[in-house]
Amino acid sequence: MNYGDIPQTDEFGNIMGKVKASETAFTLGGARQLTPRLSLGLNLRFGVSTLDVYQSTALASDVGVLYADTARRFSAAMVLRNIGTQISTFSNQRENLPYDIQVGFSKRLRYLPFRISVIAHHLHQWEIRHDDPRLQDSQTLLFGGDQSTSDGNPGLDNFFRHFTFSGEFLLGRNESFRIRLGYNHLRKKELSVQNYRSLAGFSGGVGIRVSRFRIDVGYAAYHLAGGVLHFGIGTNLKDFF
Repeated sequence: MNYGDIPQTDEFGNIMGKVKASETAFTLGGARQLTPRLSLGLNLRFGVSTLDVYQSTALASDVGVLYADTARRFSAAMVLRNIGTQISTFSNQRENLPYDIQVGFSKRLRYLPFRISVIAHHLHQWEIRHDDPRLQDSQTLLFGGDQSTSDGNPGLDNFFRHFTFSGEFLLGRNESFRIRLGYNHLRKKELSVQNYRSLAGFSGGVGIRVSRFRIDVGYAAYHLAGGVLHFGIGTNLKDFF
């Protein structure tokens, strides 16, 4: 992720040059099926964060366990993300990695080509609302939008910030074409701009299987300033050996 050219100024606001800022992560991951219903996955990640002449590096890992019951079309998983530590720091200031515990489940409906998924995140920390003065006199609705009132429900807002909801339509012969939609309440509340409408927190995408490959394209809206476009190609190596 490159943040572009940032103006470098003195204390009077005079522009003296430009500052480079970027973050890069190299991730190596793998998974193995332990039993017909249980699988284990592991990621190893090396991260580099750069701000002008300062640089910090870190080593982290993700560990996940997946339970999949194909007969009942149900799956559940637990993931421990960003377990690790900094190798080098910014100006000898050591910081914690964004550690997270996540639990999710997915259920394919029996009589409809649709799969619903729910992910609970930040399970190690209950209060995840940031210090925002607007929260003191606004009521947070269940799925986005604020109303100017003093009868807010911060507990309900904080509760739904722990969840991400998504759905997937499985269409066509052998379910080769898929349409996906998602909503992240935490992202919606933290990245929305007051008095402006945006799709922050919402995401969508499509996937199609061509021969032995699956091609996926998705877009996640983060802010009025823009979003992130994802493109992926996947295959099963067993099909080639």
